[in-house]
Amino acid sequence: MTALAHEPGIASPLDVFTTRPTAFIATLAAPKGVRVEFIEGNYHMTPPANDQHNRWAVELIVQLRMAGVDLALIGNGYCSEPAGERHVTGAFIPDFVVPYRLPNDSDEAYRTSHDGWYPASMVHLAGEITSPSNGKVDREGKYRTYARAGIPIYVLIDRQKRLAVCHSDPVDRGEESYYRSADPVALGEKLRLPDDLPALDTAALT
Repeated sequence: MTALAHEPGIASPLDVFTTRPTAFIATLAAPKGVRVEFIEGNYHMTPPANDQHNRWAVELIVQLRMAGVDLALIGNGYCSEPAGERHVTGAFIPDFVVPYRLPNDSDEAYRTSHDGWYPASMVHLAGEITSPSNGKVDREGKYRTYARAGIPIYVLIDRQKRLAVCHSDPVDRGEESYYRSADPVALGEKLRLPDDLPALDTAALT
């Protein structure tokens, strides 16, 4: 078997796969509703969430917006390039998010150069709602990825454990990144958020 020649100056498929995850994701023809993310060196394909998951995400966004957090939204993808790294280490689409700002020209230029993903530096709060198929990724992989990206607040709504957790004060330790603070409450209680953000009433999550 003859190996295919690789044209100088053009990234090889392996290089794209390993060091340019946003470019690799852009080449995929994922089915409608399937999310492809890059977490801790692995590609994750998440099937469309069920009705309860989506209703809960909308409920939390409505609460935030009703409390004056007008930038709260669903659907944007973000990627991170921690200091000292030569390429993107995380590409993620939170279930709900509170950015610091509307995208400016620099953010849009970054998005263009990163195949449709905004910079993680825009994100003030990232939120995830677990599903049976991806609970471990949300509790562990995304926890470390968000901390490494310097996202100040990570809210985890754990449907399986019936908990809501507000993680804050991230510490970048590479693959061992973590949040210094974790404030859990049982679903049904109010989850208080730092940085003058409004508390989330998890009693509405039924």
